Amino acid sequence: MSPPRRPLALLPTPLQQFAGMYLKRDDLTGFGLAGAKARALEYLLGDALARGADVLVTGGSPGSNFIAGAALAASVCGMECEVLVSGAAGQQAPATLQMVSCSEAKVLYTGVDRAELDKLIDERAAYLRDHGRTPYAVPRGGATPVGALGFAHAARELAAQLAFDEAVVVLPVGSGASIAGLLAGRAVIAARWRVYGVSVSRPLPQIRSEILGLVARMGHEAVTDWELIDATEPAGDRDVQIMLAALRADGVLFDAKYGTKALAAVAGLRARREQAPIVLWHTGGLPGALDLLAEAAT
Repeated sequence: MSPPRRPLALLPTPLQQFAGMYLKRDDLTGFGLAGAKARALEYLLGDALARGADVLVTGGSPGSNFIAGAALAASVCGMECEVLVSGAAGQQAPATLQMVSCSEAKVLYTGVDRAELDKLIDERAAYLRDHGRTPYAVPRGGATPVGALGFAHAARELAAQLAFDEAVVVLPVGSGASIAGLLAGRAVIAARWRVYGVSVSRPLPQIRSEILGLVARMGHEAVTDWELIDATEPAGDRDVQIMLAALRADGVLFDAKYGTKALAAVAGLRARREQAPIVLWHTGGLPGALDLLAEAAT
């Protein structure tokens, strides 16, 4: 029996040639500004609705694409939404938080570091449950086996688009749900891709453990032929130059937290003489990309 799914994204997203490689355009999923997160949200909201949930509880940093997508998905599905945000209320909310507010979600500033949010999300859901609600709790980035199903499905989508069996697939990694799903989906279809995850926020030992834990919870105890690349350094001038070069040469907009770091990782793989065709997964991040573009123009 297939898991419940609430369609949100325009799928399949295009696969195009780009700068001597291939670009998987999940920035074009067409659901708000969610980018690749729309894939996870289809399964998370499908599961929430199947369980009779009436309020989605999640959280993230103020600039999280996931919280913007989650709030919009809840609104579209007729559910209330509460979003726990790390840190304190700022003077000017980024576009992601503006999207949350426009979706009529409740924003709860926590004053804590983002690493502490998952615990607070569970506590908030328990509070709501004790007060007669039916909450559906989702950790940062949708990092659950249900959320990872979005990229498990995407593995089959990519396989149908590729004209070759062997490839190097590169994607940025935040919470780990996307790469965990891709690794699980790759195992199911027995695809011969080497996968590189570009960790943009969490130390490699931590995120490796979290990814493997998710893969195991999806029923795949061992996965091979994948690596992590450390890209946790703050965005700087190099990211601005990478963003501008891609925009001017090909009209593709990348953000500095995920996209430009993944592009830099591809350059490193080419220096290591990876022979198979490279597929870079453009996961979105458009709000951050527009912020970076505004900075570059000043």
